Amino acid sequence: MTDVIIIGGGPAGSAMGSLLSKAGIKNVILESANHPRPHVGESMVTSSTRVFKEIGFLPVMECEGFVHKFGASWHAPNGKEFAIEFGEFPQEGIDQDYTYHVDRSKFDLLMLKHAESLGTKVYQGVHVKKILFEGSKAVGVRAVVAGHEFDLYAKVIVDATGRNTLLGNQLKLKVKDPIFNQYAVHAWFTGVNRGDDLHTADFIHIYFLKVERGWVWQIPINAEVTSVGVVADRNVLKESHSDIEAYFFTHVNSNPDLERAMKSATRINEFKTEGDYSYSLSKFCGDGFVCIGDAARFVDPIFSSGVSVALYSAKYASERIKLAFDTGDFSEAMFMPYEEKVRGGVSVWYEFIRLYYKLLPLFTHFIQSKTHRIEVLRLLQGEVYDRKQVPVLDAMRKYIKAVEMSDDHLMKQALTSIPIDDEPEEFVIPAGELSRSIPGVEQNI
Repeated sequence: MTDVIIIGGGPAGSAMGSLLSKAGIKNVILESANHPRPHVGESMVTSSTRVFKEIGFLPVMECEGFVHKFGASWHAPNGKEFAIEFGEFPQEGIDQDYTYHVDRSKFDLLMLKHAESLGTKVYQGVHVKKILFEGSKAVGVRAVVAGHEFDLYAKVIVDATGRNTLLGNQLKLKVKDPIFNQYAVHAWFTGVNRGDDLHTADFIHIYFLKVERGWVWQIPINAEVTSVGVVADRNVLKESHSDIEAYFFTHVNSNPDLERAMKSATRINEFKTEGDYSYSLSKFCGDGFVCIGDAARFVDPIFSSGVSVALYSAKYASERIKLAFDTGDFSEAMFMPYEEKVRGGVSVWYEFIRLYYKLLPLFTHFIQSKTHRIEVLRLLQGEVYDRKQVPVLDAMRKYIKAVEMSDDHLMKQALTSIPIDDEPEEFVIPAGELSRSIPGVEQNI
């Protein structure tokens, strides 16, 4: 029997393994795939550097030679470009003014090997079928290797299964976002023109599209390869009646800057699609278990928040797990401060994204504002875990209200149908329904 079972060997699971191993807590990672394996989400925010530093992974990042990301640039459909550099605002505990773009197949494998080097036992090709419960307490997992089924037990079970959300599906805790229903089509290309300015060439470039919540990412993977992805509301694809390739290039060619960038591009792999972009579990933890990273909550990736949320959820959950072993208390109440911390931080991301989509020109207005530029920059850096630090969201909301109330405002036509009247949706299931979703002993097979 180990102390902690971590299901999933992506960034969240590997970070959790590293943190627990450094704390002297025995843990195993059960990963269903065999790494390296492809994965979308190649760009990061600078706050991730703190966690990389804490687990001793920064030297690995530098040794691998991942592309340094010093900033971000946004391209409006009219050809105007707006940029921001992370170095404008130094971050506490971070000694570099850049983050990284990565090849996720390499990055995820390196993270997994790093956890293993610190003492985590890693088993790949192990499919976890379900979490085992005694009453409401998670006590182990049922897994399959090469057709052979076995049970493994531990004091704490960590669900880091990403968008497979093993626990969320098993306990029926997963709730789809009521607003966002984004869909992405993406591939890798050579020959993408990243611009003449060598300093901004390796920024993440975001291109606005003239469709519902439409945008395109341009992310350098290395000197030759660039990841490009078209994102829009799922209905945009349905209504296009196009095949994936035609749909992709129709939108690529709708933005003049992007059309120029892709003029000589050659696709080097198959188009991939991603859906179900935003959802949450109604609870992130319970007696004997925690859910981290995408297994707990996923929001639209417009601001590259995915890996950062994975790392910080692992960090905050590991702190409560350490305390649980110190005190012998593995209850939901012990882990609840983790959930409150992460839910609060992700809700800041969510509100920022919602206001961004409500009025796209507003975003470029605020990143050029002397009053609000630094606050927007801090959000883009991933500094989201203290609500008091983001008054800019209130300012954005007030600006949008003023546009809505005016009959002749220049930005009136740019408003979308996204509601912003209420606080961000927290996806909380009513207490009666939640209690019925927790399995008892009789529900175990």
